[in-house]
Amino acid sequence: MAKQLVEDSIWSQRLTAADKYYKEWESLFKCEILDKYYEGFQWKSQSELKYNPYTINKIYETIQIKISSFIPTFPKFTVSSKPSNEDQLEAASASANLKSDLLNTQIQEQRLNFAEEMEQAFKDSFFRFGIIEVGYEADWIINPNAPRPLLGADVQQNLSPERRRRIMEEPPELPQNERVFIKHVPAKTFRVGGMDHKYLNRCGWVGYYDYVNKDDLLSLPKIMNKDKIQSADFRDEEQERKSTTEKYETSGIKIWRIWDLRSMMRLLIVDSPCVTVFQRKFERLPLFDLRTDKRLQIAGFYPIPPAFHWLSPQDEYNETREMLRTHRRRFIRKFQIREGMIDDEELEKFETGPDGAMVKVKQDGAIKPIDNADLGNSLTESIQTSADDLNRISGTSDESRGVADRTTATQATIVNQRTALRETKDRDRIVKWYCEIGREILLVIKDNFTGQTVVKLTSPEGEGFGQSVNPQSVAAWKFIKADDLKDSYDFRIDVDLSTMSQAAAQDEKQKLFEFTAFLQQNPYVAFSPYLVREAAVRIGYRNEKAIAEFQQMALLMELARMQQLKGALGPQQAPDPAGGNSQQMLQQATPPAQEQIRQQLQNMPFNGAQQQ
Repeated sequence: MAKQLVEDSIWSQRLTAADKYYKEWESLFKCEILDKYYEGFQWKSQSELKYNPYTINKIYETIQIKISSFIPTFPKFTVSSKPSNEDQLEAASASANLKSDLLNTQIQEQRLNFAEEMEQAFKDSFFRFGIIEVGYEADWIINPNAPRPLLGADVQQNLSPERRRRIMEEPPELPQNERVFIKHVPAKTFRVGGMDHKYLNRCGWVGYYDYVNKDDLLSLPKIMNKDKIQSADFRDEEQERKSTTEKYETSGIKIWRIWDLRSMMRLLIVDSPCVTVFQRKFERLPLFDLRTDKRLQIAGFYPIPPAFHWLSPQDEYNETREMLRTHRRRFIRKFQIREGMIDDEELEKFETGPDGAMVKVKQDGAIKPIDNADLGNSLTESIQTSADDLNRISGTSDESRGVADRTTATQATIVNQRTALRETKDRDRIVKWYCEIGREILLVIKDNFTGQTVVKLTSPEGEGFGQSVNPQSVAAWKFIKADDLKDSYDFRIDVDLSTMSQAAAQDEKQKLFEFTAFLQQNPYVAFSPYLVREAAVRIGYRNEKAIAEFQQMALLMELARMQQLKGALGPQQAPDPAGGNSQQMLQQATPPAQEQIRQQLQNMPFNGAQQQ
């Protein structure tokens, strides 16, 4: 067993300092209060009040809108490989398609709970930050072909019968049911220490705490200091939430899961007493953070929670609505009566009579209602102003909330365009987060899987032009090994934006229609890859495979037009400058590549006549 690298007393000091640093940040940005606001407890000492004050949870509404707009159930990943030379283009494309199918198959596994874990981490980023851990797990079984375990009697003499039967070395085990796990790490349990940095992988160390059963911890292989684990505190903590009287228990031993980024060691450390029970080398940090904003004064990891800016408009909204309700409850109908203008019998009839009773008075206007105190229009306007402030700070448009805009059409268009720019930036940040997690999933499978895993194959986009569609290949399944991923191609992962949300799908559809309409109106653009890509970028359409397909179809249409012109010109036309090769190329139904099509167009007799 490897020697312990860092003394336990050093880690005890590090954990204490990191916890103090985190709690100072948490108190500064009122993270605990933000949690209570999301749950609907938005009044001070609300549990002690004898009534429920008026609360409209705009923070909850805003976050739910953000989740539906940015977090998909099953995103579609696309992988593109980077070949080192032209001879590897076909093999690199096949490798990219296989990795895309493998990644999309993995995230759709129900046991992975991919969408739920990503949603929880995204929700956590509004109050603190979002953390996702990606790792490998399997069911380990004893190898039936392994040698017998090494006993104490095999290595030492003069031992007691009990120690002679003690197993000194366990036989190797085999993994079964290998799988990838996605885990949301609660931000309130996460700490950074050592050298703080705005990038997670440049901090001194990172980690989070959890609670495990003592027996489960002792049963793990390669555990160190088992005697100290036996004396560890078994905590049965009863924590009470300040917002309610609800109580919940957290039982077990508190352990820290630490990634030391200086020594590149992964550690398991028992909190009390502080003792290291496991250590192992690691190559990549399997933690991925989502932070919407970073601080300027301190270039550290802990960010500015977005919901921190929503507290004031939320309080103003609740206070205004509570004031309206209090005014409505406090004032009831009251009347004033002129003295001597109504008899006592009629007055009693007015007070206790049924609705619509007739009352005789001696003078017109003897009974008049007393008007309630006027609150003015400012109170009503304050409600809408507070709601607009929160929507403006959070970047939530009226369309995403499902309400009509009260401004003019021109003003609404300008506001929606500016809001779309902000939503695009937020979506790009989330897409980058998804791509990093998707890449780690593929690397985990490549580095750790030893058996076969099933992949749902799909026909690659932009391929099979002019070929018959095989319905059996649309949803084919294939068993692959980790060795199939161990090629020399580096790869890049992207997310299909149309799968992010229904609104994103509508945006992508609109961009596709706009792009195709532009190509129809300007067919000459399709002959230049640069112009096609420039038009797609300006429009906002970025599906490279579809763009390449548009180029190929446009070139084929132009090739057919050139063939018709050749027949119309007749045999009097000048000979082909290519030496007759153009006729042979024109007989091909589908050129294998765009470059060959382009060369064929240049070798057409019509082009030769124009050059003459």
